[in-house]
Amino acid sequence: MCGRYSLTHSAEEIAARFNVDRPRDFQPRYNVAPTQVMPVVRGADGERELAELRWGLIPFWAKDKKIGNRMINARAETAAKKPAFRAAFRRRRCLVAADSFYEWVEREGKKWPIRIRFGQGELGAFAGLWERWTDEQEQVIESYTILTTEAHEVLVDIHDRMPLWAPAQYWDNWLFDDRAAEEVMDSMIDDFPSQQVSYEPVSRELNRPGNEGPQLVEPLEKDGLPRRLS
Repeated sequence: MCGRYSLTHSAEEIAARFNVDRPRDFQPRYNVAPTQVMPVVRGADGERELAELRWGLIPFWAKDKKIGNRMINARAETAAKKPAFRAAFRRRRCLVAADSFYEWVEREGKKWPIRIRFGQGELGAFAGLWERWTDEQEQVIESYTILTTEAHEVLVDIHDRMPLWAPAQYWDNWLFDDRAAEEVMDSMIDDFPSQQVSYEPVSRELNRPGNEGPQLVEPLEKDGLPRRLS
């Protein structure tokens, strides 16, 4: 699964990387948690569009927005068929801007967050889905979920699932080619950049969703946890 991630690049870097408008009032985030509003890239009239959506997809047919709290991830293996995600999979795919994600390992009765990055923490994206939901007062909430897949062998000792990393060469096909969405998704899974993965334990302050700041991601060597797990 993916229950926490980071987006530590600037608004200007996000705009340049994805060729979209600059996100408004954006500050780098080191501890993104479910229900928070974050930048995603989606298609609009054949062009990329940056939108700020709530993490935790609320299906259009839902009666209560709280269902989104359980919809932060969608399994790649079943997303095209599951009632909560299939409509979004057909027409509303997106790219979730990110530069790392976190999983937890247990050592001596404590859970330690592990920060997992691609390359040197380059700015990229997870494959995602988005949806538009309207409540009884006609308030519109747009939300997203992150697709996950089986963990690559380089990460399987940390967790059995991982977010689906979207290599840049697939971005436009993922956003715009409705008929080939499943094929594009399979290609992204196959092209996972395993040789570029790095990871290290970071501060346990990251366990609290309200904590923020660069101090959360300083690599640690503490209580026998090595800088790299092996």
